[in-house]
Amino acid sequence: MKRRKPSPSGKRPGYSLQAPAPTREVLYGINPVGMALEAARRSLTRLWVKTGRPSEKLERLRKLAGERGVPVSEGDPARLGQLAGSPDHQGVALECGPLPTGDEAACLRGHAKEGALLVALDQVEDPRNFGAVVRSCALFGVTGLVLSRHHAAPLSPAASKASAGYLELFPVFAVTNLARFLARCRGHGYWVAGTREEGGTPLHRFRRDRPLVLVMGSEGRGLRPLIERECDLLLTVATPGAGSLNVSAAAAVILYQLTLPG
Repeated sequence: MKRRKPSPSGKRPGYSLQAPAPTREVLYGINPVGMALEAARRSLTRLWVKTGRPSEKLERLRKLAGERGVPVSEGDPARLGQLAGSPDHQGVALECGPLPTGDEAACLRGHAKEGALLVALDQVEDPRNFGAVVRSCALFGVTGLVLSRHHAAPLSPAASKASAGYLELFPVFAVTNLARFLARCRGHGYWVAGTREEGGTPLHRFRRDRPLVLVMGSEGRGLRPLIERECDLLLTVATPGAGSLNVSAAAAVILYQLTLPG
């Protein structure tokens, strides 16, 4: 398929670290809490662990908290569930601040490197689907994940739990205008590949030989027309059975295929 001419990128803006207004969040689950303590990208306020004889995993979290200077308190499972807003806390909860994101300039700094692979989500708002996509991105060596500042899933404790904690470590970038960002990516040497349920280039026929942005849309609506127009090509995952994959399952399948050697 013939590639569009790159759009002018214009002057590159400076980098600034973006974060929501200060607020209190409570992460829960062994992996999200452990990775948050290791990465220390959030402000860390207090670690809560369940009362009683601690497991080896909880002792490790206590040690990490001590190394970070984070106070530790104990509570029964009901108290931890109340703090976390979920019964799936696995005996641990972490009071903390919001997770910061990088901006458009940070994402594009250095231009496209050989083998770079970005994933951009167009109005994917379900935190569990978002978290599952983050997990696949981390496991398949994606360079970074791009979200719109509006109509996107929050970087919430539920999303972190769904990502198995990888959200705490993985580079996420927020952009004001996704269509404009994709045009800028083409100007930096990327190809932009969107996804659609049917009618696109079969995934198994596509070979990635240059920096790529993979754009995935929300369930039901798919990519918006203005986002499709910024794509150099559209990819389709062929499914022999009836129905279609949700965005997180499709991301796992596509990223596996795109990162196969050769």
